Amino acid sequence: MKITAIDFETANGSPASICAVGISVMDEGSIEEGYYSLIRPEKNVSRFSKFNIGIHGIYPEDVKNAPDFRTVYRDMEPFLRDAVVCAHNASFDMGCLKAACLNCGIPVPSLRYFDTVELSRNVFPYLKHHRLNDMCDYLRVELDHHNAMSDSMGCLMIAAHVMNLTGIYDIEEMLEACNTRIRSL
Repeated sequence: MKITAIDFETANGSPASICAVGISVMDEGSIEEGYYSLIRPEKNVSRFSKFNIGIHGIYPEDVKNAPDFRTVYRDMEPFLRDAVVCAHNASFDMGCLKAACLNCGIPVPSLRYFDTVELSRNVFPYLKHHRLNDMCDYLRVELDHHNAMSDSMGCLMIAAHVMNLTGIYDIEEMLEACNTRIRSL
């Protein structure tokens, strides 16, 4: 079964203000080519806050000639189709996907997803923190934190490490064994 990890960066506090996306995919145990794009937020959510710029380093001029969300979504959709999607702090990323779709008049995709924060807490309860950078440090996964492509790969590697740790390579069985819920968007 295909697992697609997704990470969004936003221009400001609006979840619809997506300015970058990173997607990493594992299908039948193999890491496949991912997808990354800067995104020009829609005019109604295009203000860049200093706080968000300070996190991801993406400035308005970086996305001036980037495609809009509608265009990028057409490229993203095949990665989401027939996959179990994951994100680290999935409520944020799924909220961004839903908000950006609604803001652009795109039907919200019907997908199943899980949260690698929940998975990390269930499998590694003895760790003090379960933030993406902490988990990647613990698992020795290289991470350029808040680069959407790197963050999606870090998220995918958490799932892959847990599969190797448990010896369960069916994602649904592994999540059940680890008491991690699959939710629906």
